Amino acid sequence: MAGITGRHMIGEYLNITPKEENAKWGVMGTGFTEANEEMNAQTDSKKYINNASATGSVKSYEWSKAVTADLIEEEEVIAYMADIGRTMKTGGDCETEHVTVHLNKPVNGKDNTFYARKIGVSVAISSFSDNDGEMQMEGELLGRGDIIEGEFDTKTRTFTEKAAITTNPTE
Repeated sequence: MAGITGRHMIGEYLNITPKEENAKWGVMGTGFTEANEEMNAQTDSKKYINNASATGSVKSYEWSKAVTADLIEEEEVIAYMADIGRTMKTGGDCETEHVTVHLNKPVNGKDNTFYARKIGVSVAISSFSDNDGEMQMEGELLGRGDIIEGEFDTKTRTFTEKAAITTNPTE
């Protein structure tokens, strides 16, 4: 029987150089105490005259990830996000990309490479607060557009979009 996926098996990466040509994927690890993904399905329903019950459908999603982190500014992702919050950046100045890496779904034949989902995000910091004498930061990553499936190499920290992945038919 398969067990429940442990939280440590879901890797979180944030592009901390969004204005640069090549992404620098920082690890959302040490310091983060929560990173909870919300799909927020936007639904609709309609009742037809020949049915006793309504017919439901999913129209879209409003993806977000609520985050809480201890303010450990030696951690590059925390420093990047804290700067956005402290200076109250808006618009394009708080836009970047996020990758969720499923460490329990390795890509066959590729070392250190796993199934991943990338999405554009806006970093929205809501508070810096006292947590029993230690500072913590809370906020959300707000989804911008659709999820892009692909794979992520955790050693080189590179994301490859599913459409760009080539396979060798002789393997």
